[in-house]
Amino acid sequence: MAIGEGTRLGAYEVQEFVGRGAMGVVYKAWHDALARPAAVKVLQALAPDSEATARFRREAQSIAQMRHPNILNVFDFGEYEGVPYMIVEYVPGGSLAERLKAGRPPDAAHFVPMLRGLAAGLDYAHSLGVVHRDVKPANVLVGRDDAPILADFGLAKLLQSASVKSATGVTTGTPAYMAPEQVTGSAVGPAADRYALAAVAYELLTGTPPFSGEGVLELLYAHVHRDPPPPSERNPRLSKDVDSVLLHGLAKQPEARWASCREMVDALDKALQGQAVAPVEATMVMARDPARAPASAPPAAQRRFPILPLVAGALIALALVALLLLLLRGAAQPTLTASPGTVSAGGTVRVTAHRLPAHQEGSISIASTPQELARFQADAQGNLDQEVRIPADLTGRHDLELCWSGACHASAVVSVQPERRATPTPTPTRVFSPAILVSSTSPKLGTAIRVDGHGFDPQRQYSLVLAQGGKEMALQNPGAVQPNGTFTANVVIPAGLQPGNAELVACIYTSGSVPRADECVREQLQLQK
Repeated sequence: MAIGEGTRLGAYEVQEFVGRGAMGVVYKAWHDALARPAAVKVLQALAPDSEATARFRREAQSIAQMRHPNILNVFDFGEYEGVPYMIVEYVPGGSLAERLKAGRPPDAAHFVPMLRGLAAGLDYAHSLGVVHRDVKPANVLVGRDDAPILADFGLAKLLQSASVKSATGVTTGTPAYMAPEQVTGSAVGPAADRYALAAVAYELLTGTPPFSGEGVLELLYAHVHRDPPPPSERNPRLSKDVDSVLLHGLAKQPEARWASCREMVDALDKALQGQAVAPVEATMVMARDPARAPASAPPAAQRRFPILPLVAGALIALALVALLLLLLRGAAQPTLTASPGTVSAGGTVRVTAHRLPAHQEGSISIASTPQELARFQADAQGNLDQEVRIPADLTGRHDLELCWSGACHASAVVSVQPERRATPTPTPTRVFSPAILVSSTSPKLGTAIRVDGHGFDPQRQYSLVLAQGGKEMALQNPGAVQPNGTFTANVVIPAGLQPGNAELVACIYTSGSVPRADECVREQLQLQK
């Protein structure tokens, strides 16, 4: 369902289409009296029935009561042609996910403050009994000074209650950041948000979520049954204390995680600064993996068939040998780092690799192109230290790979920003979109109406004219546009006009000049006796 420009939703007027997401569509809107923009989320994913609408109203009221600088404000909510919508704060800075996709992660100065803001917003919501259920970079909007603002509070719960499921049949959420209890359909509380926040912090520090590069089912399985790699394996600049803090936040059991988001961020801040962090117990409690559990016969069967303990013992021994081989293979896996992790197009990065075959020759390539950047040869100890130049036409996040013998054996993520040029950037020209709103489109002759204008050039003047039957009548002397591009005028409809169609014309012009037709906006009136 589309909403046309100019449609009024309460006090807000829809201006333009912004985008489409899993919940529905988003529009930009404008509040005339407050002279402020807003975003309209039309929740098409909710079932259009009375029960779903009642749930939506209860949840919207709960969300709208929250007031926190790191939580997106809800201004209003309602229904349009039976479909629920929310009117929320408009944040023009985009989302954290968009910045990560463009290769612009938070720098060191903003990383911990951003996590602190998210932690403060989540802890505040949890104190009110509200759980987000879908914390992820796409739901983190970036405000002024890179301040994080959490959006879409409670919408995952609304979709779940409306019987909307993901393709896998599990409860709603985003697979890369879902807590194990969400995957299994267990009770979901604040601990699920803390798990997701730890997953977001993991991604910001390593360039990838705890589990990635797999299908949806594999991701969900991994959250329940597998340990994520320690962050230091993906970013060797991180310490073991950082590993301990984040893996504690990614514990399988909710009660084994940090008691609050703030507590986790405080510990992570200390670890990143190289300060000692109080040791935490190993909390990666593994859920039972039926596909890997060794078969064993019940006690009665063991007494009855003495051969079964021998078979079980042999299976366990084989499993241990296989596990040892996997560990040895993992220990021998080559490692690759690229420094700096963020570079301008045309710049150079230092490629460092270890555990390569002695004197191994191969290529350093960009996986997404594919494009060979340079040839390499490891030393006698299997190490590599070499600078490579990034192509000038490459931007975004890319995998830098070491390849030989027809396969690639190690990779590292590099964020490439557009090349900085010395030419001055021209000052953008501001585009004005003047519009007017009248208090009544059917006024009586001889009565006054209010005219509100917005989107006018504040450096110019405006005039108001009433046109009827090919004649024009000035309603007032020219007035000045306010610095914010608005004006308000109260004008009287002349009593000597004829009832029927008329046109209110508002024009902008520079003092002493004659307005052009393309500098005027018009509003149709139906004059009454």
